[in-house]
Amino acid sequence: MVDEYLKKDTERVQKKYSELMHNLEIDAIEKKIESLNNNPSKDSMDMIWLEIYTDVLDLKKKYASEEFKK
Repeated sequence: MVDEYLKKDTERVQKKYSELMHNLEIDAIEKKIESLNNNPSKDSMDMIWLEIYTDVLDLKKKYASEEFKK
């Protein structure tokens, strides 16, 4: 009985940890995008990175919305 409670608590903590880590990753990517957008001397490489970060952010948000609906 105690093992079941411990297992459920562990699963709940793991789920919350994953959710928080995912949110931190999204925040970090958003900050990187913001800094690239605010860079007055953007070159073509910055524009490529901006596109990549934007695509990754979109994928992470899509994955998060699907994952946390479960």
